[in-house]
Amino acid sequence: MASQAKAGQQNLSYARRVWRAVLDALSNAPQQAIGRGDVPGLLLILASFAAGLAATWQRWGNPLVDSGRELNAPLRLLRGEMLYSDVRYHYGPFSPYVDAALYRIFQPSLWVLWGRGIVSTLVILGLVYWLARQVTGRFPATLTCLAVTWVCALKSQGNYIMPYAYAGLDGNIFTLATTALLIIFLRRKRLGWLFAAGVLAALAVVTKTEMGITAVGTGFVATALAGYPQVRRIAAWLGIFLLPALGLPAVVYTWLAARVGWHTLANESYLFFSHVPWQIMYFNKWRFGLDRPWHSLGLMIATLARLIAFAGLLASVTLLLEKRRRGAQGASAPADGKPGGALKLLAVSLAGMAVTSIGLADLGPFMAMPFVLLAFIAAGLAAFVQRAREGDWEAQSHAGTLVILAVFSFGSLARIILRVSTGGALSSFLLPGAVLFFIYAWVVIFPLFLPEAESRRLAGKLASCVLVVALLVTAGTLGVRYRRKFSYAIVTPRGTWLTYPELGLAMDQTLQFIEKNTARGDAVAVLPEGSSLNFLSERRNPLREEIIVPGYVDAAGEERAIERLRSQRVPLVLIANRPTREYAQTIFGVDYNQRLGSWIAQNYRLCGVFGPRPDPSLSIGSPVFFIRGYCRISSPPR
Repeated sequence: MASQAKAGQQNLSYARRVWRAVLDALSNAPQQAIGRGDVPGLLLILASFAAGLAATWQRWGNPLVDSGRELNAPLRLLRGEMLYSDVRYHYGPFSPYVDAALYRIFQPSLWVLWGRGIVSTLVILGLVYWLARQVTGRFPATLTCLAVTWVCALKSQGNYIMPYAYAGLDGNIFTLATTALLIIFLRRKRLGWLFAAGVLAALAVVTKTEMGITAVGTGFVATALAGYPQVRRIAAWLGIFLLPALGLPAVVYTWLAARVGWHTLANESYLFFSHVPWQIMYFNKWRFGLDRPWHSLGLMIATLARLIAFAGLLASVTLLLEKRRRGAQGASAPADGKPGGALKLLAVSLAGMAVTSIGLADLGPFMAMPFVLLAFIAAGLAAFVQRAREGDWEAQSHAGTLVILAVFSFGSLARIILRVSTGGALSSFLLPGAVLFFIYAWVVIFPLFLPEAESRRLAGKLASCVLVVALLVTAGTLGVRYRRKFSYAIVTPRGTWLTYPELGLAMDQTLQFIEKNTARGDAVAVLPEGSSLNFLSERRNPLREEIIVPGYVDAAGEERAIERLRSQRVPLVLIANRPTREYAQTIFGVDYNQRLGSWIAQNYRLCGVFGPRPDPSLSIGSPVFFIRGYCRISSPPR
């Protein structure tokens, strides 16, 4: 009994020591302020990004999926069409109008938007570095930016150069910048910074609604921390923040509603998440783990257990190495009460990693980040309140800084909260904060669980080495994958685009057919996706939609599309092999939009099949990519 009591006291003492060490870490500023010492790290980040650009050169984005909307919608605005009414769009108005202005200045080309993506990436990396340096040292901040470069900015899906939506790229910038200004306000208490943060939050709202919600929510938390514990001050400062954050979007959307109609703005554009078709809801549930929430939650818990087991593995290796070092030096082992032997910890950790790997879908280490971020928020708030009671304003503001960053990072993951993975087109814009805290947890917090200073230093080095190796493997794999998979060059007057051979060949043949059979400025309809062909061939899209996937076009929309095809006497309709199983309906004209598909079949004839196998019998969903061309019948059947 006495031995059990002593062990319990030792464990309690150990837990208290770790808790105090964590609170100290969360409320202590980095030892080195930002200055000349950061230059080598920043140069390394730039060199890494430059290497990534070289490895992925002109291979950014998918010419079939999403890119057509991003390339073509701004061009239509430049020609005088109205966003939302003439050009259907599902995000805020900021990005397409910025892109239209860039087209006006530099002329439409792939490099106008690619160049914008490169500049935006540099801005994001700069913001991420500054934010990371507010809570940690130079090495973790540099490692964070390197990880964001290769895990987010340059991945094949959802990259920052040719993103699935430039609204996501711009929203990322505005939410990061809002967070930065809120941190400055917390420390300086100058209202100009708070008002400026509100303006940036407003830009996030009119860029991508859910990102704007994250920015506004972060503002709520920041003003509460800055005014704590005076409620009146909190309310006053919150009003100053919300005045531009909500007032400016209200003005913008009121003006747009007056131009295009409230029904068009709210119901057809899904800007405020109203009247969203069930097919799109199905996609979101399937993609983000909401279709089986308990299963997703189980994966999150299993991923967390695997990370804890891996932490135990690193800790046990650290203790064994430290024991060997002490033995070589003839020093005695410290008697400070380690929680279990190193070998026992090693065995338990290996068993934990093995168990959590059985039948577990490997969605990446970020699946558990919502739990980790909640822990950071709770611990940061505890440190904030404790330092406030002690009257240590500098430590209190640092703890508040960490809470603001953690709240921003958690809010960014709200849409993908049950499936935080590096895959998919959206995740890369939501992950920078999570990446920051993932690295911070391993490099700064994890070593605090070790019993003495020397073992903590060694644990930090081991964790850093593992992260660096993982990053090098990711970068190497990504570079090789880009080079091997994206090898076909689509050469057009508006730029050269390298992509998958099958897709590239089909699009190249289609562009040649368009050039021979239509004139520049003619209308060409591309369904259900692929209007990048319109941009690259300099042909108009006659339809209101740049993308027609399940749920986007209802019965009334089909009739409008038919009327446009009829009234504009569109000479060519192209239908790509784009199965849309993720929306629960696979084939255009068969599973969805049958009326539009039937009208095209009656009024157009098959005049070409483009791709590696020009076989008219190929059906949508075939593993071989193709594009069918349908030419207008001069005297269509009545």
